[in-house]
Amino acid sequence: MIGGFCLLVAVFCARDMITKSNWPRVPAEVVAVKTESLMESTQHRIIYKTVSSASIPCEMVDAFKAMYADKEWTVTRKFTGTLHVGAGADAVETTLDLHKSGDREPQAGDKLMVVQNPARPAQIQDAGRTGSRLMITVGAAVIGALCLFFAFRRRRPPSAAPTTAGLAGDNAARARKEDAMIAAALTKQAALPGQGAAGRQAAATQAREARFSGRASFGRRN
Repeated sequence: MIGGFCLLVAVFCARDMITKSNWPRVPAEVVAVKTESLMESTQHRIIYKTVSSASIPCEMVDAFKAMYADKEWTVTRKFTGTLHVGAGADAVETTLDLHKSGDREPQAGDKLMVVQNPARPAQIQDAGRTGSRLMITVGAAVIGALCLFFAFRRRRPPSAAPTTAGLAGDNAARARKEDAMIAAALTKQAALPGQGAAGRQAAATQAREARFSGRASFGRRN
């Protein structure tokens, strides 16, 4: 189930990448940046967990923590930029989630390259994050393939020891049966008239040769 879900994610990501690979690259300029703090707290119970989250202005983080001091909070800063995309009459203004470059936060006046949907000019995506999307796609495909491989691989064949033991038992039973047939042939040969010790020895030799050649022709009168 997990493998199928990962492969499904990989397929959708791959389709999205293929579609957006045909979008033109357009220069854009950051006009304004809105910064928010994403607050999240996770409390683990015996059989479930509770997740609390909130999005607040960054200057209210300390007051928010003091108000809900019974929980431990994780703070993540989110940057939403207002971008001026394109130039001239085709220029549009839209928003895009921005990310820090090292320790530097995005600021107004920053310039970047985006890919733009020709059919919907306000739909853009940062062109510099193609590598991250590719890694997500490949990672999801690899995890999904491994999960399905381990789930559907063939079971190992049974151990060879029982088979060997069975063959050994069959061979022993066959040998006992052949010995019994030889004994019966010798007894029958001894009962025939006019046969001396040499005749009985010849019959025994013939019976042994028949055993090793896979034939049983006993009691034949010479």
